[in-house]
Amino acid sequence: MGFVGFLRLDKKDNTSLSFQKKRIYAYASLFEMDVIDIITETESGSKSLDERSGLSKLKRLVEVGECDTIIVNKIDRLGRSLLNGLLFLRYCEDHNTRVISIGENIDTKNSQSKLLINILWSIAEHERDMIKNRLESGKQKRWEDGYKSYGKASFGYKKNHKGELVVDVEESIIIQYIYKRYLSLSKMNHLTKTKRTQKLLKSLKQKGYKFRGKDFNWWNIKDIISNSFYVGLMKLKGAETKHNYETIVSKRLYNLVNCV
Repeated sequence: MGFVGFLRLDKKDNTSLSFQKKRIYAYASLFEMDVIDIITETESGSKSLDERSGLSKLKRLVEVGECDTIIVNKIDRLGRSLLNGLLFLRYCEDHNTRVISIGENIDTKNSQSKLLINILWSIAEHERDMIKNRLESGKQKRWEDGYKSYGKASFGYKKNHKGELVVDVEESIIIQYIYKRYLSLSKMNHLTKTKRTQKLLKSLKQKGYKFRGKDFNWWNIKDIISNSFYVGLMKLKGAETKHNYETIVSKRLYNLVNCV
């Protein structure tokens, strides 16, 4: 076991790897520490921990107990944000691995650092809540303006090369068929709702119609005939508004099908 230095190139502040390395070695020399390895992370901070070679290697060393101390320039070097860095710091503490952050003057072996870590936790959680609130406000505003701001596109829609939501012509033909066929079957009073759905599924299979590459199931039918997005409406947290996208089903047909 020994001391491991961890470096990460961050595009946000341009702190070079060579500068970080010199700082770590200078700190180690000052306190007579032997650095057995320097692990470098240059991959995107948006990737998960398992996808990032430097951090995943460091995590494995901590997990198997092959390093007893990690030296970094700043806590946020251990993740894509201060909060992620603190979560990794907690992981290290759970595995009895000491973490030294030069920038914040933190040493988890030092009890006085606990207060600073708790303050950083509060700051990080406040920052996370602020970001979450901004995202929620942006989502709400976009929804109020008539644009989809959450979830994946409904069957019948797709994103074009500009990232805009547009009608998928082939899928829209299937949706229109489902509505018309369902309405036609609903006029056969001797059929139960289950029988209608079974006949509709059989018809779809005979025509070779697929739901995202697979045969339709009854729940796909249920979702499609109850989806008001096809007639120009969308919902968010129980509220409903008109959207600005092209519709697939007429309101009359939609109402007839859903009144059955």
